[in-house]
Amino acid sequence: MQQSNIPSWLQQQKLQITGQFLDSLWRDLLILTAVVLPVSLLRIFQTGWLNLYAVHLTIATVVIVTALNRQRLSVQLKGFLIITVMLVLGAGGLYSFGLAANGTFWLICGCLITGFLYSARTMYLVCALALTIFLTIFAGYSSGLLHTQTNLDVYMQSISAWLNFLLTAVMMVFILHRAVQAQQQQLMAVTQHQYRQWLDDLPLALEVVDLQQKTYYHNHAASRLFGQDSQAGVPLQMMAHLRDKTSGMPMRAAQLPAMAALRGENLFIDAALLQTSRGETVVRCWGWPGYLETGEIGYGITVFEDISRQALAEQHKNEFIANVSHELRTPLTAIRASIGLIMGGALGDIPKRAEEMARICQQNSERLLFLVNDLLDLQKIEQGKLEVTAIPVDASQLLRACAQNLQGYAEEFGSKILFNDQAPHAVVNLDPDRLQQVIANLLSNAVKFSPRHSVVMMWARCENHQLIIGVQDQGHGIPAAQQSKIFEPFVQLEPQPDQSHPGTGLGLSISKKLVEYMGGQISFSSQEGLGTTFELRFALLVNP
Repeated sequence: MQQSNIPSWLQQQKLQITGQFLDSLWRDLLILTAVVLPVSLLRIFQTGWLNLYAVHLTIATVVIVTALNRQRLSVQLKGFLIITVMLVLGAGGLYSFGLAANGTFWLICGCLITGFLYSARTMYLVCALALTIFLTIFAGYSSGLLHTQTNLDVYMQSISAWLNFLLTAVMMVFILHRAVQAQQQQLMAVTQHQYRQWLDDLPLALEVVDLQQKTYYHNHAASRLFGQDSQAGVPLQMMAHLRDKTSGMPMRAAQLPAMAALRGENLFIDAALLQTSRGETVVRCWGWPGYLETGEIGYGITVFEDISRQALAEQHKNEFIANVSHELRTPLTAIRASIGLIMGGALGDIPKRAEEMARICQQNSERLLFLVNDLLDLQKIEQGKLEVTAIPVDASQLLRACAQNLQGYAEEFGSKILFNDQAPHAVVNLDPDRLQQVIANLLSNAVKFSPRHSVVMMWARCENHQLIIGVQDQGHGIPAAQQSKIFEPFVQLEPQPDQSHPGTGLGLSISKKLVEYMGGQISFSSQEGLGTTFELRFALLVNP
């Protein structure tokens, strides 16, 4: 897998945040210097010339030169200079005025800036240096070796002293505020760094679109899948061409996963055709909304999976099954018909043992033919090629015929089928052959899964302008663990110890699709030990 360049990205982000933090501090110091320096120099008239003022002039020169050239200087040099300025100002203020000046503030600011720019070890060293300066000057004043270089009573009465103190305190608040902001930005950059590690090299194509319908983020897999990078923030899925795989019709912008997600919808597209500069690809798509901290939708999150190989394999499998099924159906039909003629005496009487063997051949040929027909129907359904011809149908007559046709099958199990017709005049619009196929499957399943010598009930009734057809068995019921999969292809119930139920596992899956093709609904209810009831619902054309 391609390795991401996230570490260098994180380093660049941190360097940029640090640079912006230092630039803002130098800009603030430049403004403070422009205001405080004239005020400090005005105090010459009150205090006379002090060596501290020479320090102020030197520091002011450094601040002005550095601030005006801050874009040209390296981050390391700007950081070193600003910490040095803070410590020198702090030492000078404490030396000249003791605690009457704001030297302590400058020392604290130097420690704060060091804590943001450098490691904890470096911060401890600078804090130790600042503490040493403070304690040394404290020792000098407490021992009488140092004295203030001006009359503090006069100094404290001057407006310039109070203004200088106030502005320095404000500067300290600004430094603290900017340090907190920069720290938050760095934490956010680290978080983005972690997300990038998780998402950038994800094999699924991920694209996030904001409310302005601009790309907020996309990973490497998205660039590879769409064959290009976003231009001017235009989402990749809008620059490509998505088409419905079944109909081949282009998807409008409003139908794209990102647009649906921005409307608050959860979208899933099982298969779509993606046309890019690299050719056509089959993709599976997801889209869901992303929310801001206020609870409002802020992003459309979309995922695309390249399923071209799976789609091609599925196509080859379908073609193979269809070809084999067609090739098998013709000879099976001939074999079944030939055995039927033999069993019917067309070739004269046959020995009893031969008759028994012929009956076994007939039963197995019929099973094989049913399997082939089920496979063909399943392939037609999956490919959207199943033909359903709906016409007005007398439901009572058709259902009664289905029950009679399956009566002989039920007798083989010692059971019988009873039909309770409560809708003798109901007319529905559906394909009668396909409905017979569904009813035959439900009734045969009910007979197979019911104990011998039991009764399978089928009924029809009208309710809320619908025809409801029910089939109820007296079997062991469907286990709860299997109920969610009962309509999936090739799913078969585990047989009971005293029962054997050969089948393909396709009947219910095909029945569900057929019912939905005819505009109906199929459902079931089951309790273990009490049997299962299937219900079909179709809209009535004529109320009885």
